[in-house]
Amino acid sequence: MSTAVTRWPLLVRLNLRHERLIVPVTVVLFAVINLSTGAAIQAMAGDPTQQLHLRVAAGGNAAFRFLLGPVPESNSLAALASWRAGLFMIAALAVCAAMAVVRLTRKEEEAGRTELILAGAVGPVAPAVAAVGVAIGFVIAVAAVMALTLMRVDGADASSLLAVFAQYASTGLAAVGLAVVAAEAFPSSHAANLAASGVVLLGYVLRGVADTVSGAGWLRWTSPIGWAQAIEPFDRNNLLPALAAVGVFAAGLSIAPAIRRRRDLGAGLLVARPGPATAPRLRSPLALAWRLNRTTIASWAYGVAAYGVIIGIVADQVDQLAGTNKTMTDFLKSTGTHGTLSQIFLSTMTAFLSVAGVGAGVALLTRWRAEETSGRMETVLAGPVSRTRYFAAQVGLIAVALVSVPIAAATAILVGAGLSGAGWASTAETAFGVAAASLPAAAATTGLALLLFAARGALAPVGWPLLILSWLLGPFGGMLGLSQWVRDISPFTHVPMIPSATVHVLPLLIPAVVAVVFSVAAWRLWDRRDLG
Repeated sequence: MSTAVTRWPLLVRLNLRHERLIVPVTVVLFAVINLSTGAAIQAMAGDPTQQLHLRVAAGGNAAFRFLLGPVPESNSLAALASWRAGLFMIAALAVCAAMAVVRLTRKEEEAGRTELILAGAVGPVAPAVAAVGVAIGFVIAVAAVMALTLMRVDGADASSLLAVFAQYASTGLAAVGLAVVAAEAFPSSHAANLAASGVVLLGYVLRGVADTVSGAGWLRWTSPIGWAQAIEPFDRNNLLPALAAVGVFAAGLSIAPAIRRRRDLGAGLLVARPGPATAPRLRSPLALAWRLNRTTIASWAYGVAAYGVIIGIVADQVDQLAGTNKTMTDFLKSTGTHGTLSQIFLSTMTAFLSVAGVGAGVALLTRWRAEETSGRMETVLAGPVSRTRYFAAQVGLIAVALVSVPIAAATAILVGAGLSGAGWASTAETAFGVAAASLPAAAATTGLALLLFAARGALAPVGWPLLILSWLLGPFGGMLGLSQWVRDISPFTHVPMIPSATVHVLPLLIPAVVAVVFSVAAWRLWDRRDLG
């Protein structure tokens, strides 16, 4: 085994250099979100009535329980702050950790750099060990930040902060274990990312169902997200569920080397189906781009649709809660939001899922970058294809992703709500209205990621922190209690919550114009910079 991991510390240093931008930005982003959440909760210290309203409203609101879990029983403000940022941020950390592992292993392998490294005095398992080492450091750093930033909030004690650390660290480690196996087993980095991240997000959804659907509590014990919730910081501080997540991590570390010894470099344990010998339909850059990226778009659309069906089914229960909880109704109306609780819930959740369109766009950007670094794009441009034509094809496909993902979300929500007995017409107005209103914000955010990539190809992965930032400051910002000026940074904050909010042209026009400006500037930059 010692020869199999030869020179892994050297590769750790190489990976740290590779991640010198993404990891610090992500850690700081997590810290800022948690600090803002703690400050917002701390501001309620002198107003017990506001605390009570928050507990009653959130405790009875299916949307809050689905996203964040039940309100903790502890009366401390630190418990509320941990809950407000908890499970969603834990899932976000797990996804980031999984993508980091795949990025440092299979992505490097596809680019041909791993083959060069293994040509030296480097053990065959050393690249995976080094990637896991960097991912562990990232997970521990975020977990420590999320615990330490709660220290100044009233009610924080050492044992509870340790439980918060265990929530983040154990779930992140489980994601690392899943990702290192996926990177070895699946035929591409894209498939490995989808598999590892999909398991994490599926666990988040199952945990949400367990907290909102009667009799489904057992689903909480089927995933690392549910195990993290079972730790219950500031209440039981039970660290035993974290051992299950650590067990997943250990299992991944033991399985991945065995797979590595049985597969060829550049191929997965699961063999990709070969394409046809001829491709008469690939007569344009757009046709080629569609052939290469249609699976990415479809996977994002299908994943969001699966989530949307569950949301639609749960939405029918929200109005039932209002009939028995007048305090919750009064609290929501006091915020200035109009409409039924079901409409408010559907608007909020559709806005959440619409942000996923940016994720699909960023995924296509990173695939575009892979085509550039692998040399395949240079081969295409060596023929009668101009840079402008190639750029237009790629951007056109990104636009398709930005539109198709929100449409899939709205359609799935409509189907789920209709099957559960909700009104088809009113649900369609809400879901498709919010999805359409979110498109300019999604285009502006993706346009910024495109501009950064066009300026420098290595900045393509920065789109993921932009996605998380837009999500947390926009649809999620209200639940985190962030200041309005902080939330206004995200274009998604200005998306009207149809049908309860009045639609104004300016909040939709400005991000649309910004998206066009970013895209034109990106075209000019990409047309002039060197490839690679």
